[in-house]
Amino acid sequence: MRHAIVDIGSNTIRLIIFDVEGNVKNFKKVLNKKYTAGLITYVHDGELSGKGIKKLTKTLYSIKNIVKELNVDTFSPFATASLRNLDNTEEVLEKVKRDLDIHIDVLKQVDEAFLGNVGIRSEIEADRGITIDIGGASTEIVYFEKNGPKEFINLSTGSLLLFRENVSRVLPKKSEIRAIEKSVIREINSSHFSTKAVRLIGIGGTIRTAGKVIADLWSKDEDHFTIKDIYKLVDLIKDGETDTIRSIIRINPARIHTLIPGIIILKTVMEKLEINEIEVSDNGLREGYLIYKVLEGNNEILFSK
Repeated sequence: MRHAIVDIGSNTIRLIIFDVEGNVKNFKKVLNKKYTAGLITYVHDGELSGKGIKKLTKTLYSIKNIVKELNVDTFSPFATASLRNLDNTEEVLEKVKRDLDIHIDVLKQVDEAFLGNVGIRSEIEADRGITIDIGGASTEIVYFEKNGPKEFINLSTGSLLLFRENVSRVLPKKSEIRAIEKSVIREINSSHFSTKAVRLIGIGGTIRTAGKVIADLWSKDEDHFTIKDIYKLVDLIKDGETDTIRSIIRINPARIHTLIPGIIILKTVMEKLEINEIEVSDNGLREGYLIYKVLEGNNEILFSK
């Protein structure tokens, strides 16, 4: 069977087509297409503007046409903080439904955390640990054990949001980096998440890009890196080291402005939880949504006791 997942984020909207055979974890991506919609730039006074709604509907119209051509069995658009945090969420959803006959599933914070954990654990086997998903406008951290997720926190900040709030140019100045660090520390200290675990598994463009840059600069494994690697990378970017900037541009130029804010989130979380190493997963929220909600047909999110 063929399934279309649409992830509506704060900066990008991504269409992923999965072919699934037999077992719910036996799937492969046959299409992964990114649209840079920049919805967060259309948010003013807590509301997505008319231009922003038009941008969203135009992008979804293009996606709907592609999906029709590919003869999918299911079509599942969902949104996270990009629409969840708006004051006019219902207006946006009604407009999309009326114009395109598309229903968008706006995930609650707990849903996003849970499904991201499901996706990660579909690729990496672990009996106990913590998963982290750094997005553009929020960050989800989940403590899990063998029988499922146990505890989660949602930080109301992400790499793109921190960039918009603190950075005046493309790369943050040292004073702006300090401001970002203080903002992240305030968020974490107010979260009351004190669980410690040896194993940390991460997803999201920031974490993947950091791993690739570290591997490129120092010939390391891009799927495993340490907090010392992060310290070193941050220092090089602070100093405007040419080879480092070139590496980022070569690997993922779209992340040049959000990489430092995202890395600071990761660094601060690792310090808080006293974890020295992170593993990188290719699977995450989209795969978790496919497995748990589409293939298994679950609607209720359950954190095990």
